[in-house]
Amino acid sequence: MLILSGLAASCVVYHPHNADIPLLHEKGEMQVDASASLSAPLLAHPAINASFSYAPLKAVGMQASFSITQLNTFYAQALAGTFHPFGKMVLEGYLGYGYGMSCNDNINTVRDVHYRVDGQYNLYFGQVNIGWVNLVEGDIDIGMGVKGGLMQSQWEKVLLPEDGPEKLEETLTDPHYLIEPQLMFRIGGQKVKLSVNVSYAYLTDWPKENNFFNYERFSGSLGLHLRF
Repeated sequence: MLILSGLAASCVVYHPHNADIPLLHEKGEMQVDASASLSAPLLAHPAINASFSYAPLKAVGMQASFSITQLNTFYAQALAGTFHPFGKMVLEGYLGYGYGMSCNDNINTVRDVHYRVDGQYNLYFGQVNIGWVNLVEGDIDIGMGVKGGLMQSQWEKVLLPEDGPEKLEETLTDPHYLIEPQLMFRIGGQKVKLSVNVSYAYLTDWPKENNFFNYERFSGSLGLHLRF
């Protein structure tokens, strides 16, 4: 089980990304969120996440965020859209673009065969968020969001023989639709809060039984949220 867990952890090409659900409330508002996350069920390497959100105009919001799992595995996205506060409740709608890449070198199977799995993807998506801010005298924020879009990816599985040239054995280039719901909870003061995020990812037409092009379904993060 330890061998298989190590193999799976080194072969994850996508996991849910715990970008902050900002719930912007007014013009000029700025938020920074930094967290660490772990994904499952394959228990890939922990990720470091950061998000920057800003409202340059009334009812207009934007966000940039990134996630780094290893130096050669990362994801970044940018989005812009609108937000509408209704008292303590906030409704947001955004359009965005994301780019990710992953490179897993020298994967050693139980048969002592070595592979490299790497590739990149482009994600075109929309996202809707709803939540409540500054509950209980400003100490609690609660939110939920759904991201949905099209992933265009290109992944390669390359055999690394001990002697001889590398050999391309398999590719995964089909487009996939992504659905990614997320829950957010923040607690603390009005300016500084502890943040918790839980996300789930579903990709359509993904290979159901493949030991190399794996993606994680669940991701949870714990971090610090600042509001200016």
